[in-house]
Amino acid sequence: MSLVQIETDSLRAELTKTCAGEIRFDDVTRALYSTDASVYQIKPVGVLVAKSREDVVAAVRACASLKHPLTMRAGGTSQAGQAIGEGLIIDTSKYLNRVLEVNAGERWVRVEPGIVLDELNAQLKQYNLRFAPDISTASRACIGGMIANNSSGARSVVYGKTIDHVLELEVVFADGKVARLGENAKAPENDSSEGRAYKAVRELAAKHRDEVLARYPKVLRRVGGYNLDEYIDPAKPFNLTKMIVGSEGTLAVVLEAKLNLVPLPRAKSVVAIHFKTLFEALEATPIILKHGPSAIEVMDRHILDNTKNSPVLQAKRKTFIEGEPGALLCVEFYADDDAELGPRMEKLEADLRGRGLGYHFHQATALADQAIIWGLREAALGLSMSMKQEAKSISFVEDTAVAPERLREYIEKFLGIIEQHKTTAGIYAHASVGCLHVRPVVNLKTEEGVGKFKAIAEEVADLVLEFGGALSGEHGDGLVRSPFLEKMFGPTLYQAFREIKNAFDPHGILNPGKIVNAPPITNNLRYGAGYDTPNPRTHFDYSEYGGFGGAVDMCSGLGACRKQTDGTMCPSYMATHEEADSTRGRANVLRLAMAGRLGEAGLTQQGVKETLSLCLECRACKAECPVGVDMARYKSEFLAAYYEQHGTPREAKLLGRVHEMAKWGSLAPWLANATMGIVKQFAGVHPNRDLPPLAEKTWDKSVTIEAGRTGPLFFKDTFTNHFQPAVGVAAMEVMSLAGQRAGFAPNVCCGRPLISQGLLREAKTLARQNTDLLFAAASRGQKLLFCEPSCLSAIKEDAPALLRGELQKQAETVAAASMLFEEYLLKEVVAGRAHLDINPEPGEILIHAHCHQKSMGLGGATAELLQRIPGASIKDSGAGCCGMAGSFGYAKDKYELSRQIAEQRLLPAVRANGQKPGSTVVASGFSCRHQIKDFGERRAVHPAVLLRSIWKESL
Repeated sequence: MSLVQIETDSLRAELTKTCAGEIRFDDVTRALYSTDASVYQIKPVGVLVAKSREDVVAAVRACASLKHPLTMRAGGTSQAGQAIGEGLIIDTSKYLNRVLEVNAGERWVRVEPGIVLDELNAQLKQYNLRFAPDISTASRACIGGMIANNSSGARSVVYGKTIDHVLELEVVFADGKVARLGENAKAPENDSSEGRAYKAVRELAAKHRDEVLARYPKVLRRVGGYNLDEYIDPAKPFNLTKMIVGSEGTLAVVLEAKLNLVPLPRAKSVVAIHFKTLFEALEATPIILKHGPSAIEVMDRHILDNTKNSPVLQAKRKTFIEGEPGALLCVEFYADDDAELGPRMEKLEADLRGRGLGYHFHQATALADQAIIWGLREAALGLSMSMKQEAKSISFVEDTAVAPERLREYIEKFLGIIEQHKTTAGIYAHASVGCLHVRPVVNLKTEEGVGKFKAIAEEVADLVLEFGGALSGEHGDGLVRSPFLEKMFGPTLYQAFREIKNAFDPHGILNPGKIVNAPPITNNLRYGAGYDTPNPRTHFDYSEYGGFGGAVDMCSGLGACRKQTDGTMCPSYMATHEEADSTRGRANVLRLAMAGRLGEAGLTQQGVKETLSLCLECRACKAECPVGVDMARYKSEFLAAYYEQHGTPREAKLLGRVHEMAKWGSLAPWLANATMGIVKQFAGVHPNRDLPPLAEKTWDKSVTIEAGRTGPLFFKDTFTNHFQPAVGVAAMEVMSLAGQRAGFAPNVCCGRPLISQGLLREAKTLARQNTDLLFAAASRGQKLLFCEPSCLSAIKEDAPALLRGELQKQAETVAAASMLFEEYLLKEVVAGRAHLDINPEPGEILIHAHCHQKSMGLGGATAELLQRIPGASIKDSGAGCCGMAGSFGYAKDKYELSRQIAEQRLLPAVRANGQKPGSTVVASGFSCRHQIKDFGERRAVHPAVLLRSIWKESL
């Protein structure tokens, strides 16, 4: 047994003895925690998911006794590599995420380090307060990480950085001693880590005062190095928290934080200013600052163009962007009264127009309109990385900051460096404080790319020095900027940083290699020169990514899939808070397995199967992940490969071939329904679930269609045709009453159940058959209408990807002709080719959109159509996935998780709706309606059924 293994076993044994948390040393977990949102990868020895502060203290003491390194981690969103390390990873995000105390009168809050910023602010909203630093990753970044990085965000021109809002910290030092730090804290007299820390900071600040004044950048956004500048003014109270903030977990471990809060603005507005070029926008920035904005955020053409690749972001873009701007400035104003905002925006516009700056000024005064603009801006990080080729925009020189008045000249020279290296870059972020995120496009899988990465980093560091700026403005030093700190601060201050580190952590166990004593910038790269992107044989077409491996590599680790307060992605993570259940976690494990880096059986290994098992295939990641990671498709692909090697389980065969069972069962539905209990048992269905009964008469046998119709054609999906034909009948009758004569398409099953179960060979056969059957009508211009959103997505998105060559082109024609029933009817009503002659329906109509409906950008079509019902109050459920997700919620081992997902937002909304007289629940998805019946004890109806029930006349 090796010495390393002995040390590992000793650590694991000590943690098992002293910690109640989840101790994980398996290969898959280590893979999950080997990356963050940076370009680096370091496999840890193990992971502790801490359940209490006592767990953290015990783990630090265990590492101290064994002199074993450790790295603290919460959201894992760090872009410089701070949240990875070769020692023990301690994850605080799953359990240590509580608000401990709020004092609204004194405007402070006590929190645990794993609480997500958005969740904290959601709890503070009732007090009309918030934690001020407002980073774009607020939906998943945790307070502990923000303290470690000294984060700031869009409104730092008003609120400063995290360091300005941390009042007290409870920490555990490297020797395991716990202390509370703050303005009133006193230095201990003993020779503990805490005592040495106080002494070292006082002495080094006094000794190097002149050097600090000379070498620290004179800009607001400097977070590099250690904060010695906070201690050179003897008139300021001595507060050791100022040293811990921004130290990236290298000096002490945060157990709890007391934070200053600020009032929510009484009134605010946003003006999105369009410019022909980026340089014009940067020239306008110092002028705008004179008008007192709370934020000035920039996005260049590169970022804006990438919004067109996402249906969700493209929908946002269309609401306020005019033409093709070279850059956009999002300028926000705060005021005490709404009446003040209009004149301020008008004054700004007049000033800029008078100087010939800006060609369009979009004013947003409604909060919903402002949210759309900020939603686009907050997606910029992911958008900058969304190119599908091997070379991508990456984080390594993205965090520099200079004085705003020098920003235009600085960026011009910065882009000159980029051009000299024959590449491009996306630019976005905080123009107000001169901190623009410039992300050069580099291929880190080649020797040339790694060389370019190193050279650009070195040249940019020199440029920053030339302009008196900061190399790190908010993302921290980590592995990517720490190697340059001696250059940035000089040898004297760098040695002082080393002395600080040694005083706090003499054995170097706390997040080693960050800030001081860092490895070279090219060490520990996630890919690196010579990386061979796996490209296994696949069923789906991934040619736009260069193959399956390239598609999986699209995940950069930025962690948008860990959000919990809004959206649909990722439903299982929202319920479990497990990294393995996030889209990022699944992509990481799949990538490493495909590359043979897990040391097991590659793509078909059991550990990967288990990691993917809780993916609901809701496809929310495809729409909500800024780079469009489609884990539903990757899971299907993986299962197909796994089953080819290990055989297909009985449950997958039964659930995947539901179309065949329905077809034969419909010949004698009474007999088929009587045997449902047997089917449940063989299919692994939970005993509390009832399988939907087959209808006595199918949809296609319930209506009579005249031959030769040239209007739209309904796709007879399995669920509507065999189980709920009343939905299809209602849809056809509504079409007729609205003045549209629809017929039936000549189709077979869409293949969605087969795709979900990984039976891709059979799904490909159905895709080919449907293309052959539907192409003629589609090429004639006839529209194909779908009642079931998941079936629509199978035809629009999956069928073309399963086919190749001419058949693929024909499938794309079919896909272009395919529409959701509500989408088509709304379009025809708006165009005046159809009419809605319906009775008033007073009462609240609660709408829950199917996940696939939302992933295709069609979530709003149902609401917009039903808003035309006189007297109705339309409300969105605000929920993500319902938790049923086709056959997912039926499974015995998924039943409880399915319920938990539904309880997050959907079921509370359904219950609240049920308390209101005359209320209705509407859901387009078959599985959604089933889930609402099972857990919400309400009958949800299809939009077609609702419209048919209130039509003024009958056929």
